[in-house]
Amino acid sequence: MMMSSEAGLLSARASVVWIAALCVVLVFHCGHLIRMHGERRWYHCAHVAMLLGMLYMYASVAFGLDLFPARFWLTVYVATSAAIVIWIWERSRQRRALGHLWIVVLVQQGAMIYMWAPMNYWLPLVSYAFALYFALETSAWLTRACTKPAPGPTVMGADGSLVLPLAHRSVRGDICMAIMAASMGYMFVGMQLVMSIPRHSQQLARPQELSVSGPGRRESGSETPGPTPELAAKEPARPSVETRPAASAETYTIMAGDSLGRIAARLYGDARRWPSIMRANPGLHPRQLRIGQAIKLPVAPAPR
Repeated sequence: MMMSSEAGLLSARASVVWIAALCVVLVFHCGHLIRMHGERRWYHCAHVAMLLGMLYMYASVAFGLDLFPARFWLTVYVATSAAIVIWIWERSRQRRALGHLWIVVLVQQGAMIYMWAPMNYWLPLVSYAFALYFALETSAWLTRACTKPAPGPTVMGADGSLVLPLAHRSVRGDICMAIMAASMGYMFVGMQLVMSIPRHSQQLARPQELSVSGPGRRESGSETPGPTPELAAKEPARPSVETRPAASAETYTIMAGDSLGRIAARLYGDARRWPSIMRANPGLHPRQLRIGQAIKLPVAPAPR
């Protein structure tokens, strides 16, 4: 079942559009991966690895795909980044020419490491910096700036050029690279917004937002007097707004400072499980949570 379309940037509809676009890019890179050899093949292999991770992330948002844990993807991108660093260092040691696009690939791999790292440690400044970088990279691919030779000589190559024959010479190739960069920047913004605290949930709820009807209790806008001293003495004390409620196996009460990502991280240990909360609450908007609002939990949190 798809997630509600009211999830802001990461709605099911938007995720499906990105999935379709990334599938086209994946076919493009797989074709080059099969036909090419040597360094070019490894170049496209790195992009295929990134595309698979991005497709999985968008599919988990749209369809609730849950086949691999985040640590699996984190291990993949740490390993690929380490391999690229070692390869670049080895070419530098041998004073051999290095294609500047490998530096772009290394930055992309680093972004994937951050994207799959525990979201409890995400920083808005870092997330939006990555988003800005990928916006600039998207523009560079569309204007074909990424495929232009880097000016100036270098001590690394005997031919005085930093550029190896890795650049895409077709407009189609540059568009595919632009799509991949744009999808990464879009995901950074969408996920950071899910983790960020909604503005209105940073404030305490007004009394009428938490009031309930019943004998001796005041309803919103009602002039009914409060409970008598005798009734108040017998009535058990209710928790204050600042008290963190214990989540039951089925429901959770929104408190000040909550976001869907933070709730998923606290209850399930993984902020990326927030789409499952969305699917359990049709019509729920991650940026419109209300303090005191009860939401359904798809799976009972593990005891702590």
